[in-house]
Amino acid sequence: MNTHIPAIFTNTPYTTGVDLQLAELLSYKQHGKLSLNAKRLPASRQLSGNYLANIKGRGMEFAEVRHYQPGDDVRAIDWAVTARTGKAHTKLFQEEKERPVFLLVDVSDSMIFGSQFVFKSVQACHLASLLSWQAKQRNDRLGGIVFNQQEVAELKPTSRSKGLMAFLHQSQMLCKNVAFKTKQQQSLLLQLKRLSHLVQTGSQVHLISDFSQLDEGCYKLINLMRRHNQVTVWQVSDPLESHLPKQVLQTSLKINSMTGSGFLKNQRQQQSYQEAASQRQQLMENNLLKYGIAHYHISSSIPLLEQFNAYAQ
Repeated sequence: MNTHIPAIFTNTPYTTGVDLQLAELLSYKQHGKLSLNAKRLPASRQLSGNYLANIKGRGMEFAEVRHYQPGDDVRAIDWAVTARTGKAHTKLFQEEKERPVFLLVDVSDSMIFGSQFVFKSVQACHLASLLSWQAKQRNDRLGGIVFNQQEVAELKPTSRSKGLMAFLHQSQMLCKNVAFKTKQQQSLLLQLKRLSHLVQTGSQVHLISDFSQLDEGCYKLINLMRRHNQVTVWQVSDPLESHLPKQVLQTSLKINSMTGSGFLKNQRQQQSYQEAASQRQQLMENNLLKYGIAHYHISSSIPLLEQFNAYAQ
């Protein structure tokens, strides 16, 4: 991969596109007010989606106790205070001002790749940074999980700048452009299980990965979180994963992967490669649509803001 950013992109937050710098993530502070247009789903899917309640998850927190007044909900009577004082008292509640936002950021082996602009892992962290600054702009609490092949950082939701800076720091530390081989490798399924225990009911959840490890177990966990939270899937991909360059279609192309190596020796095999990629993508999109989960594509070959602005209001 060419580590020099083309001149057309010199005004972007990226430096080399390979090594992630904390300054790149901090630069998204000025874009914290960007917001997404909720994707429109078919009518048959809307009830299973997450777009009906804009304040879903913003529950009610206790405010004070006062004397019971006619018309008060009897279910809100504070029986302990009533028994102690001999007079009926009722609890008052107010809407929570903060909403937990959780991010799952995958920077594992399959994400350490980029053919044109930046590594997928770098793009994933840029996206996580933008979503984090948006959460801070709304005064929401931020937490989540960042993981590579070797390490996991789990952060409980924290308000104000403390949670955001902790998340950005962990993203930068774990986004290493070295593929690790360990006996106990971290997996997407394992991190989704971890996240499902961390997420609080009514939260906003962003899943950022290439989803190369997506399987039936992952779908089940994502659907379980979707039932009580607003879940958005951000799929980070590289153009080479779906289409091969025209200039290599006439040659023998060597393919290396974590499971082995091989050659695409003729045009038929290369076409099969692209068809298999298309089928995997279609299966993923169909499953997410079935569960009513918003799904966005982010390419590693184009600056993030250029793509995000197309989704933003």
